[in-house]
Amino acid sequence: MQRPSFWVLIGLLLLQTGCLSTIMGTKDSRSETYDIPEPGAGWDPIDPGEADRSYRNTRDQAILNVSSLCGEARYKTLEELSTDILKQLPEHEVVEPQKSTQVNGHPALITEARGQVDGKPMNVRIAVIRTPDCLFDFILAGAQLDASSRTAFDASLKGFKERAAR
Repeated sequence: MQRPSFWVLIGLLLLQTGCLSTIMGTKDSRSETYDIPEPGAGWDPIDPGEADRSYRNTRDQAILNVSSLCGEARYKTLEELSTDILKQLPEHEVVEPQKSTQVNGHPALITEARGQVDGKPMNVRIAVIRTPDCLFDFILAGAQLDASSRTAFDASLKGFKERAAR
């Protein structure tokens, strides 16, 4: 008699912690099937937080974040996704027209914007890439983005490759 109530308690705990949705396969997840090149000399890996990977440029202190998301949010348009990212940059303005492109054969949108964070200027370059199963975003952010940061961002996009899931 106690055994069924034990399993009910475990089921309720899993439901409360969100693990049940992971077991059932309904939770959004990160991709483990892509590669990007390391940014190169002058870039140090840092704690990615919620991102998949993060690096800091020792020259201009810019940060390059790369994230992936596989799940329901991937049905938004690239424009909507870029707007969602830019909502995190207060008082922003898009400084160049958005550029639709292809990254390794997948549709992508690149946006450059400028805004303020804690009263200080912040420049960002965002690329959002849609693959059949996932979304990827590349975010380069810093007070100033020098040529080494822009080159690393472009090289990361150019080197993006999605592997077949195993």
